[in-house]
Amino acid sequence: MIAAFLFGGLALAPALLAGHARADTPGEGDRVERATQVLDRFLADPNGHGMRETIKRARGVLVVPNYVRAGFVIGGTGGGGVMLLRRPEGGWNGPAFFDTIAGTLGPQVGVYRSELVMLFMTERSVNRALLGSMQFGADASVAAGPIGAGERGPFADIYTYLRPVGAYAGISVSTGAVEPDRGENELFYGRGASARAILVEGRFNTQSGEKLRQILAQY
Repeated sequence: MIAAFLFGGLALAPALLAGHARADTPGEGDRVERATQVLDRFLADPNGHGMRETIKRARGVLVVPNYVRAGFVIGGTGGGGVMLLRRPEGGWNGPAFFDTIAGTLGPQVGVYRSELVMLFMTERSVNRALLGSMQFGADASVAAGPIGAGERGPFADIYTYLRPVGAYAGISVSTGAVEPDRGENELFYGRGASARAILVEGRFNTQSGEKLRQILAQY
């Protein structure tokens, strides 16, 4: 179960056709709701002009409401998130549940929690994530996303934005991966609800994801 990232200063029933909703299970529905709140906060940030401009070009968006880092010198990070994918004809499919994990090197003190948003800018990064266990650096390049107006940042397959909650010290990210959480997707949508069926084929839908899709529809 597994991803990595940075904001400067900062996932039933049998397969259902798109548009056909079902009741949500509490745990997964809560993750979707928290992801909605996090994405809304990031995009409403007065200093987030760069993110709002960059998301207009994004192929996919992954939101991790509770991204945790722990340890000293050598630590680990991770958290469950939800991903949405832009449809070629417009609009967004999802959310689908994903896991993230990242190995870290460098001085670290205690445990802290962050809110994370990853913008998938290329077809390569999206396809690797859908295949499962995408390795940062090896399968896709990752960089901190631009924040302010006029900031472009280095080109990367994935731009990351992270808002720390609580104190921390000496952050660095060296390795990481992202993979679909098949168990959570099937628990939420029903048997056969793979990340590709949700995000690419658009065969599953749920009402609790509507707010997320509406937020992204503006971009």
